[in-house]
Amino acid sequence: MSSSVTTQVAGPQLQRPARRHGLMHLLMLCATFCWAANIVAGKEALRGFGPTALAMLRVVGAALVFGLLFLMRRKRLPVGLSAREWRLMALVAACGVAFNQLLFISGLARSSVAHAGLITSLIPVMVLVLSCLMRLEALTVLKFVGMLVSFTGVAILTTSKMGQGNDAHWQGDLILLGGGVVFAYYTILVKEVADRYDPLTLNAVTFGLGTALMIPFGARPVLQVQWAALPAVAWGGLAFMVVFGSVVAYLIYALALTELAASRVAAFSYLQPVIATGLGIWLLAEKLTWRVVFSGVLILLGVYLAERERGEEQVVGNRE
Repeated sequence: MSSSVTTQVAGPQLQRPARRHGLMHLLMLCATFCWAANIVAGKEALRGFGPTALAMLRVVGAALVFGLLFLMRRKRLPVGLSAREWRLMALVAACGVAFNQLLFISGLARSSVAHAGLITSLIPVMVLVLSCLMRLEALTVLKFVGMLVSFTGVAILTTSKMGQGNDAHWQGDLILLGGGVVFAYYTILVKEVADRYDPLTLNAVTFGLGTALMIPFGARPVLQVQWAALPAVAWGGLAFMVVFGSVVAYLIYALALTELAASRVAAFSYLQPVIATGLGIWLLAEKLTWRVVFSGVLILLGVYLAERERGEEQVVGNRE
């Protein structure tokens, strides 16, 4: 699950050369691959690290990289924030960084790559559910049908039996769902601050605050890590999660949003569970069942139905 900030640019976009658009599509494909491979990297890293220690180390590593980039770009920290604004930033960091990573990696440790990829792809529907419950968005028939279809797919997925070569478990799937709900709430919260700061500053601050919030949970597990006994594959998985899963993919994503329509960028999310499942079968010898395929079709169909109408509403709103 990525911790990037999702922003949408209102109004008509500038015409870009077709060659540059082609490059942006290629870069988004790379970013999608990074996020899908991040799930596999997490499974590999869990061979040496405990879930809480891995979550802590990933957040600390990403915070250091974002902080270094922040200093290199000579950005300025937000100053003069009110107590309410600091509380909001802390809540954004807690949902988008700390609790999101704790739940995502804890769930991944108890589930499979295929299940994690499919449940992560459900986040847009979770955002829609929360937006409707908070009365930030109107609930229509098509949106409701999309929600119903997606969660039917999840119900089928989480009740599937464990098979040989597949360590998926309903408890891990439910934890992943919890992480998705937390990240969906973060997506709603971050809209209040996304237009005040540039993406690099916002992520440097939120990852810094997220690191501080994770210390009570992750400090002891990190100290208990048997560093000398860690396999090379665990180090490689952690490095991939920090560099490619947390930083590179996000920077590409932020760049693509300046060149492509938000709906076009979001469409790449449909590829993530497919790529993740393929990598899980190839690298981790996970087995794909017809039940997983059927539930995956339902989840992605539900996401499409729910997001289709939302996209149409955004286009109409941009014309006013």
